[in-house]
Amino acid sequence: MENIASVWDWSFFWQVFGFILGIVASFIMIYVAIQAVGLLLKMVVDAIRTRN
Repeated sequence: MENIASVWDWSFFWQVFGFILGIVASFIMIYVAIQAVGLLLKMVVDAIRTRN
């Protein structure tokens, strides 16, 4: 049985993966920030509603 590690160029794979992750990470952070602000606003509105 041959060594399957010789079939794949893992250094190239990880380099491309890191490049794609670097591009996508900023969009993921924007999405997470929008969700966090929405959750915070919902908590503030619910707190104001329950106070009255």
